[in-house]
Amino acid sequence: MSHQQRILLSLYSLLFCLTAPLAHGQGKTKTLTYVAELAKKGGYGWKDQPDAHLTPTFAAIGILHHLGQLPADKKNLIEQVRQLHPQHGINQEAGPSGTEMRNLDYQQIQSLRWLGDSAQAYSTKVKDWTSQAGKHANFEQHGYPVFMQEMMIPVCRNLLGISQNDTQEWLGYIASRRRSNGSYNNAPAHNGGDGNILNTYWGVYALSLLGSLNTLKEETIRWIQACQMSNGGFTHQPKPTLGASDDVAYTWAAIKSLKLLAARPAQTKACIQYLLSLRNADGGFGKQPGLPSSPMATFYAIEALQTLHALSYLDSAIATKEAPAMPDDFTGLKVFTVQFQAPGTGSPAEAAALADSLHIHLWGAKNAHPSWLAEAQRIADERKVPVTFFHANEDYGRYITIEGMGSFSHISDPIFAASNGLADTTKNSLSWHDFQHTFLQPLLAENGGNLLQITNNEPLARILLDESVKHSGYGAISTIHFAQNFLFFLPHLYQYRHQLPFVALQDAHGSEAWWWAGELTGYRTLFLAKAPTYQEMMRAMRHNWMVAVRHDQVSGYQTRMLGGATGVQPYVRSQQAQWAWWHQQSDVPPYGWAVITVLTPRDTLEADCPKEGAMVRIRCRWQGNRHILEKPIVSLELLSINHKVVQPAYVTKQNKAGQTVDSYYWCMLPNAKDGNYLIEATLRNQDAQLIKVKKTWISKQ
Repeated sequence: MSHQQRILLSLYSLLFCLTAPLAHGQGKTKTLTYVAELAKKGGYGWKDQPDAHLTPTFAAIGILHHLGQLPADKKNLIEQVRQLHPQHGINQEAGPSGTEMRNLDYQQIQSLRWLGDSAQAYSTKVKDWTSQAGKHANFEQHGYPVFMQEMMIPVCRNLLGISQNDTQEWLGYIASRRRSNGSYNNAPAHNGGDGNILNTYWGVYALSLLGSLNTLKEETIRWIQACQMSNGGFTHQPKPTLGASDDVAYTWAAIKSLKLLAARPAQTKACIQYLLSLRNADGGFGKQPGLPSSPMATFYAIEALQTLHALSYLDSAIATKEAPAMPDDFTGLKVFTVQFQAPGTGSPAEAAALADSLHIHLWGAKNAHPSWLAEAQRIADERKVPVTFFHANEDYGRYITIEGMGSFSHISDPIFAASNGLADTTKNSLSWHDFQHTFLQPLLAENGGNLLQITNNEPLARILLDESVKHSGYGAISTIHFAQNFLFFLPHLYQYRHQLPFVALQDAHGSEAWWWAGELTGYRTLFLAKAPTYQEMMRAMRHNWMVAVRHDQVSGYQTRMLGGATGVQPYVRSQQAQWAWWHQQSDVPPYGWAVITVLTPRDTLEADCPKEGAMVRIRCRWQGNRHILEKPIVSLELLSINHKVVQPAYVTKQNKAGQTVDSYYWCMLPNAKDGNYLIEATLRNQDAQLIKVKKTWISKQ
């Protein structure tokens, strides 16, 4: 949804507010109806997903708790909450993370406490928690831990009745993050930068539990009150220069913090009206006026109103109504495939072959040299493979500094056309504003874009994504990645469901595309366009005509679809016969059991290409962990060229850790004169069955 559309929706809502008060009792009933519509098997979930997730379940339970509508029989719901951790529960599709996301444990513990359960099963885990300072997966240059995650220790200890036996240590850490105006942020105060309203809430909350709330109390109150905007909502700090947006989460954090400090917003009535302006016709609330409802936005609004003793306004005050969500016109658009950060090294010929067999229309090559892209495109064009190669990089070595937060990597993943001559400036550290000026603006001017790969820091992510919605920044958010789903263990990203596209990210490692084929068959990004061109793909990204899709062992061979503007998901599903890349039998590789490549001296980008003549190379399929090969699935039994049996050599390559990273058979092609060569490979699988693979090569000397 564009900024202009949000303004129109806000005006529509305001007009309706002035003309359509709700009948007594209808407001709470509508919200309860919205919560009921989130019900899934095993709990509550997002409306566009088929299954339950912890965060919507936490939100639903919190809403029911504050409205006094928790079920009388809570046993089933308690058991569901215990099983819903997205990384350790029944559905582990979220995948692992190098950093423990303790806010997910908090959501379980708090939900159970609302339901009247002691949650003592979590005591041992919480007692074992220590600081996450220095954790690599935070991707912060100085090793700063995520302040919000650190605060989960005193908060969860309190919920579980665990003694705060290291209070002075925690008070020292919290004090090191406090600014002279009373606010808190991720980086130490001596590094500079103002505070953040979310970090300030968690800091104030922790201080209230540790018995040290009076220090800088008046300064903190004034700072929080100064975060209120003219529309009554709150932003993340007074007069921010980055990510200056109101948000229900910021408003919730301000109200909760002020309550702990025995204060209220300076403009309380305006704040209440702002919260009510977020309410939609379905009874839920959006993160900003005019945006569709989401479970967490609804929870934040309800808890904020409850904290202000203003829940009665749901029934007696003005009502809001969102304009009907009208899908874009998809007439004439088809569904195409793009892979972001697919392999960009090794064999260009095998990359083109994989694009052909897997029906990949756009191949975003990770950190590829321009010559590799040019050669891969030449081969694809020569073979009439309908694929376009482009740059989709990960800026290793680049750290971007955000004042008050720290310096972060893994937040700059640029994409741009193969013909674009953008300089490689990956090995530098910049402030976000310098990054915008020196890199993002030239990138966007050349029809490029930037993807948010990952940050475990929710307050940081919200600032950067809000900045991107209003100004230059990210064109899309990475979700599906390896055996992970970032959206599931970083569920705050769902708040941007209708503002930025969700994409899948290959993040290829290793030297050869063939060994990444398992990942290429598991997940991808689909987009709506008139033609499978780079320009049309970027147009789809700007309109949010994109979805991230997974269909592999991780999803239980069910089709997981994430994101997309209104109407995109149903339209894409209706066209599934066009784009489904998997076979009915999941154990049959759609890319084949082996790939036969013929190399000549001109193929300088190929591993071990011959200095003269022609060489036949055969890579077979292996089991493995992405680019690390563990066990061959098939082996070469017999090789013949023009019906004559030949004896190939066998090569394996290991990395420094002794792991196998490449394996192939090869032989020189005898008398490679002009003419056709029929290459036939007989493979034997693990069940001793024979499989034949053929390739015809035309020699042009």
